[in-house]
Amino acid sequence: MRTKSSVKNLLKLPQLLLALATALLILFFGQLSTFGQVQSNVNVDFAVPQSIKSVSGILHGIDPSNPPDSTIKPLQFKLWRAGRVDTYDRVVNSGAEFQLIVSDLWGYGANPNGWPYQNYPAWEAFVRQLAQQNKGKKILWDVWNEPDWANPFWAGTREQFFETYKRAYQILRQELGPEAIIGGPSIAIYSKDYLVAFLEYCKANKLEVNFLSWHELNDDNILFVDDHLIEARRNFIQSPAYASLKIKKLYVNEIVGEVGQYRPGDILGYFYNLERGQADGACRACWGSLGPNKVSNCFNNTLAGMVTPNSFQPRAAWWANKAYADGASSRVRSQSSSERVVALASKSNSSGKAQVLLGYFDRNNSSSIRLNVTLANLKQLNVAQNGKIHLKLEKIPNSQEAAVQKLAILKEENVSIGNGTLKYIIPNFGLHEAYVLTIG
Repeated sequence: MRTKSSVKNLLKLPQLLLALATALLILFFGQLSTFGQVQSNVNVDFAVPQSIKSVSGILHGIDPSNPPDSTIKPLQFKLWRAGRVDTYDRVVNSGAEFQLIVSDLWGYGANPNGWPYQNYPAWEAFVRQLAQQNKGKKILWDVWNEPDWANPFWAGTREQFFETYKRAYQILRQELGPEAIIGGPSIAIYSKDYLVAFLEYCKANKLEVNFLSWHELNDDNILFVDDHLIEARRNFIQSPAYASLKIKKLYVNEIVGEVGQYRPGDILGYFYNLERGQADGACRACWGSLGPNKVSNCFNNTLAGMVTPNSFQPRAAWWANKAYADGASSRVRSQSSSERVVALASKSNSSGKAQVLLGYFDRNNSSSIRLNVTLANLKQLNVAQNGKIHLKLEKIPNSQEAAVQKLAILKEENVSIGNGTLKYIIPNFGLHEAYVLTIG
């Protein structure tokens, strides 16, 4: 026998089931935009500063007058690798160290001088004259470019390159004295075996390698950049076995491959892993332009493709480099749940505002992701007014060679920070894109 209350409950059951079904439908359709979408989480803590040095640099990209200084200054390069000396004044005036590729001035192959091992006296005379002409300049002497790449940069054996380095080193040291900074081998890929062989030769012949250098140009292997740096620092700089070589710095003096050259998300992936590995400097490489009629971005004064030819308008790659440089001096701790989503957070950018620079790269996935950003200890920034802070989200698009006159503002709002921690969502973060979240 049912009581009145049990009858009422039975009568309510269909209503409860309907309400539950309605709630589920609302939840389902409300989440359609993220259903099946990969989600990543980023945590930023503005109370934990990170001591890093900017790894922003470039290979070639200018002549003595072009592009204008207004395109160069915002990028705040720290290292500039060049194959000509007539840009020296522009480079040092910009605040960058000048690394000279001696082999670029000598030439490769039959023209104009042949290979050094075919005429070592001529090679020595060339290096001596170059040193004498540039005494008093603060130059990092990079003896040869990519001697592990047979076509087009080296046709001899590994041992013949080692001999070439030895002869150049001895002449440079004679002419420039003990303070000259001489290094290499600037190989095309990181190879522990090659570096060991090179350093063992230098040790046996009483040569110094004041900086150790190699290139990271495989856009599929961005995640290994920090591993290579950590290994090289442990095995070479910190090893007593190589103390006599006086290795002071690790330079990845060419970064970013041909595919990734215009992709802001990939560029930030390189920067993030270079910082993790504590590189002492890195230089953006230069490649051919897109399309069937390729033009070298090394020698068309486009800052290695970061600005358009002739008109020198910024591209997405320029904006990624600028945003990186803006925040490099005040980095704070950031962590990502995905190794292919990077966050470079800073307490103060060039405008005195905090920023979080975000990039997404992946060699397999082609879909967008949902990014959940947690901003902790916002009160450390001292920018809140009436308990609220100003947030601005800008997008650096994967627009390849197209000019990007200014970044699109996707969202701008004043938000209450409560206890000092804020959750921020970017619902559709596209592959190879980047975002700048400015706070304050």
